[in-house]
Order: sequence, then structure tokens, then C-alpha cells
Amino acid sequence: ILAAFFDFIDGFAARLLHAKSEIGANLDSLADVVSFGLAPSLVVFKLFPDPSIYRVFPEIMSLMPYLALLITAAGAYRLAKFNSDPGQAEVFKGLPIPATGLFIASLPLILDQAVKPGWMEGLIRNPVTLIIMVLFLSGLMISTIPMMSLKFRNMKWNENAIRFILIISFPLMFLFLRFAAIPLVIIFYIILSLASL
Repeated sequence: ILAAFFDFIDGFAARLLHAKSEIGANLDSLADVVSFGLAPSLVVFKLFPDPSIYRVFPEIMSLMPYLALLITAAGAYRLAKFNSDPGQAEVFKGLPIPATGLFIASLPLILDQAVKPGWMEGLIRNPVTLIIMVLFLSGLMISTIPMMSLKFRNMKWNENAIRFILIISFPLMFLFLRFAAIPLVIIFYIILSLASL
């Protein structure tokens, strides 16, 4: 979550300090792969239940947690595609990797805050749920589906209405739902992006 915050403000800092450079952009992408690709992969890996619980095909099922590394691979591809395509300033092609990282980072926090984590833990730690989530988020990252950028060129409401709605809705949702607001806002972002195609 801190990595997402610093990733959001590093562009402002670079412009303020007149420190934009190609090496800075590459270092930013490298940091993004670790923060929003590798770290979330490890979170998902740890969320998978112990393979010893499986009675059917235990050898195959023991390999399922390694599917989490798809997030790292898809994230690296997404960033390489972003860096080589100057046309993604206002509209992204595919889900931005920080959104994937935040979505996954919220899962153990949701479990930690749950008063009665039983059903929620069962859902989040379910291997089928985890596999679908990994495939869905990885597929969205490498897709060419247009996703809106949250970068503001100006503060005019009519040009940034959806961005303002997302930014205003998050603290309100967080107030009531705590960390569960993070994946909901990201799903909301995906739906709004698809609706504005």
C-alpha cells in the first residue's frame, strides 16, 4: 500500500525536481515489478492451503500455489508494454499493475480485520477462488482492454468526473468496509473503464 502511494507521487516529484529520465522510468518499472508483481505473487502463494489437505491428485495440487507467479510474469509484460507504447498517457491498455498489487495486498488485511473470518477465510483461501483471481488479474494486465488513467491533466469536473468519483468514493467506502473497500474500488474501476469504452 505504501509502494502504491509512492508510485503515485513519484511522477509529481520527478516533474517538480526536473529529474525525469529514461533510467528513472526503468527503475520505476523495476520497483513496480517487485512491489506489485513479485510481492503479490508471494501473498497469493501463502494464501493457498497446505497441499496435504488434498486427497485427489495431491502431487498436481501441490503445484497449484506456483501458479501465483503468473502475476509477476504478466506484470512484467504489462510494464514492458507500457514503457514501449507512448500512447498510454491518458488511457491504459490492460489493467495497471498497481491495481493488481493493491487488490491482492488487501486480502490478508481483510482476513485480519474480519470479526468472524470463517466464511471469508474459506472464500479467500479457496484454491478455486485463488486460481480464478490469478488468471483474471493476469489476463487483464496483458490484455489490450482500454482502462482509464487516474492522472489529472486539469481539475475540471466534466473532464475528470469518473476520476473524482473513484477518488471520493474510496475513503467513504473505507470508512465502512475498511480493507474490503480496496478490491471493491478496483472492481468498480474496471467496470467504469469497460463502461466508458
